[in-house]
Amino acid sequence: MGKCKCGSKPRIVSSMVQLMNQGGGSGNGGNSVQNVCANPICGQPKLLSLFAPLIYDEIGINLCTTFDIGTDIATTYPTVTNATIKVIGATYEYGADGVLIEAITGQPNCYVVTLSGITVQFAMNLYDAACRLVDTLYPTAVYLPPDITAETYDEDTNPTSVELAIFAPYGLSYDTTGAAPAPIINDIGFGSENNMVRQGLNLYHMAKLLDFSTDDSTATVGLTLVLQSLYYAGYQVTSQGRIDVPKGSIITPDNSDCMRFVAGDLLDLAIKPLDLSEPPCPNHDGKGNSAGSSNCPNCVGGSFGNTASGNCGVNGAADNTVVIPGIPDTPPDQEVTTETDNTTTG
Repeated sequence: MGKCKCGSKPRIVSSMVQLMNQGGGSGNGGNSVQNVCANPICGQPKLLSLFAPLIYDEIGINLCTTFDIGTDIATTYPTVTNATIKVIGATYEYGADGVLIEAITGQPNCYVVTLSGITVQFAMNLYDAACRLVDTLYPTAVYLPPDITAETYDEDTNPTSVELAIFAPYGLSYDTTGAAPAPIINDIGFGSENNMVRQGLNLYHMAKLLDFSTDDSTATVGLTLVLQSLYYAGYQVTSQGRIDVPKGSIITPDNSDCMRFVAGDLLDLAIKPLDLSEPPCPNHDGKGNSAGSSNCPNCVGGSFGNTASGNCGVNGAADNTVVIPGIPDTPPDQEVTTETDNTTTG
């Protein structure tokens, strides 16, 4: 980091800004790197800096139980013959009959997690003999029931609890809403409130429908639970370039500005993410191209400099505009492809 005195207030400058400002940018005879503060570099970095969730350890178990779906299938859905199932999410309480998280004595980087009393909600799709979707049900079942008298309890396939030991070198996540912080596990599911990962311990799940009885309205479902320790960290990875997003066409024979925009390319932010490594073309790019030359990518000119109006000194990419090509004489046929989910017979 660089530091300069600006009046009575110190200004701390990032390493990238400090490096880019040395020599005044690409306008200084092509002998220095481009000033990103005045003109961001465009193009694709060779290395891409990511702040990514990294898995440090994980352990999984398989459970299985049979439970009542909660709907009389034969009466309510007489045409149903097949079904599929997936997990929406899981809920649990913390404590003696629920989830416990404990540090292992003498092993400061590892924890024992006791899982018990996990209520899993499923999305069950019902199909007829022609594999047409009839309806979707949302049954629940308790896995690892703390009471041996529970309907879903089985000593071998669905016991009262399991203990999982896991390596979590950067610690746990905490619930800070109470009087004192309490360690927690984040459930990763498909609901609006749980479809994300968080630093610390995460629990995710997958299900398989092993048996589906329309007469008894029961389902036998195998469940995989995976406990993982996960933390965010910055990493550099090799970049293969930006994603080329496919564009659908809704062209009509109209030459208005709006229709030419609709017929044109998708908008794209072209400013290059900082790769925090040696910037491109500091004196040359390894191919004999000096900084500021037409062969050294920057935001001036070329495909990155197409703008429709002034942009306050920031070229191309920061303006987020593109030049829209004219509408072809003969609009191409609109082709729409759809993907359907693969289903299996329970």
